[in-house]
Amino acid sequence: MALQRVQMLLDPRQRQKLAKLAQSQGKSIAEITRQAIDAGLEQLERNNRKTQLETTLQAAQQLRDSMPMLEIDVVADIRQMREERDDELSSRD
Repeated sequence: MALQRVQMLLDPRQRQKLAKLAQSQGKSIAEITRQAIDAGLEQLERNNRKTQLETTLQAAQQLRDSMPMLEIDVVADIRQMREERDDELSSRD
């Protein structure tokens, strides 16, 4: 992977934390910074996907709420269909 040089300003607290992490992990500050950026980008992508899913779910809920409810008694309808079928079969005999 070809790296590109980037210049950025850090406050002293950030620089100190990066240096401490780099030393404890035996890595360079640049490597720790790249890892932190990668982790942050992944989190932003997850948050973006989550937001998109939540928006889609809200739209689906609004659509569902706007649709009239059908007043169907499924059990009664199945019972009636069975009775009609039984009557049809018994009338063939």
